Formats: sequence, C-alpha cells, structure tokens
Amino acid sequence: MNTLQPAALAKYIDHTLLAPDASREQIRTLCEEAREHGFYSVCLNSGQVPYAASCLADDSVVICAVVGFPLGAGLSDTKAFEAERAIAAGAGEIDMVLNIGWLKD
Repeated sequence: MNTLQPAALAKYIDHTLLAPDASREQIRTLCEEAREHGFYSVCLNSGQVPYAASCLADDSVVICAVVGFPLGAGLSDTKAFEAERAIAAGAGEIDMVLNIGWLKD
C-alpha cells in the first residue's frame, strides 16, 4: 500500500473560511496557515479576495472565491459579474454555487 506523505496531501487541501462575519484577522490567519502548511488554496467569499490577495502576494497559494454562496439561487449573469470581479481582485479559482431549483426543473 502506498502512503501519501502529509506534505504531498497538503497540496490537495482548500483551506476554507466562508463565515459571513469573518474578520481580517481571521483571513490573515487562514492565509498564514495555508502558506505554512503548503495548502493548495484558501477558499473565501468573494468580498474577502482583495485582502487575501494582499496577504498572499508572491506566494503559490491559490485564492478561490465562492460565487453565489450559499444558496446559488441568483441570476447567472449576476454570478458571472461576481466571478469577473473576484478574478480581477486576485482569485485564481472560482467555485460557483449551482441553482438547485433550475437543475431540478
């Protein structure tokens, strides 16, 4: 049986903080932990992307922004605009929440 070493496993981890009341201190700590442990990304609400980008300048940790979170019930063009703005602010990955009602229909 092959064993995955912790450092190799860390490259697959999205370190996530999606609390709507996340403070800058919490975001900074999240970014520092991701850097320290070699995580793949930090996953944040799109409004936190600019600050995370400043914390992770010149680092290999990817910034992932969630769009349409938490319900996904918004309009597609609204989600597209949010994604564009997050990318412009420094996001390297977008996780978009699906509109479940539309999927069911």
